[in-house]
Amino acid sequence: MLGGLTGLVTREVGGVVRRNVTVIVLYLLAGVLAAGAVGYALNALHTVLTLHYGAITASLSIAGGLLFASLLMLGIALYVKSRPRPDRRLAAAVAAAPIAASLVGNRKLGWRAGLVGGVVLLGLILGRQFAQGDDDDAES
Repeated sequence: MLGGLTGLVTREVGGVVRRNVTVIVLYLLAGVLAAGAVGYALNALHTVLTLHYGAITASLSIAGGLLFASLLMLGIALYVKSRPRPDRRLAAAVAAAPIAASLVGNRKLGWRAGLVGGVVLLGLILGRQFAQGDDDDAES
């Protein structure tokens, strides 16, 4: 029985991994194609600006526009990073609550009561670890 269950789990995990790898490869290809398209668009813009204003002015205009866009993105990133993050300790404890509730539902509480306490404790520890990890990211 365990051999069949292990085989089923192995097939399911293998299918999920293959699907995720396929999606990541497709995202990477889309990113490469988008970068190529942006490059060609900038080249076309440079050609048009060269016809109207000259090569040096066209190059400086595109460089200034790209610098402005990068500074704008940097400002947005700094704003998003500086926003306070929500406390995740409560979320971890709440995620463990359904498991605890299903274990308590039975009349035999002996070892299950200890397991419920362990699940709640694990949820609190994991929540604390997640919260501490977020604080470390905010400082750097």
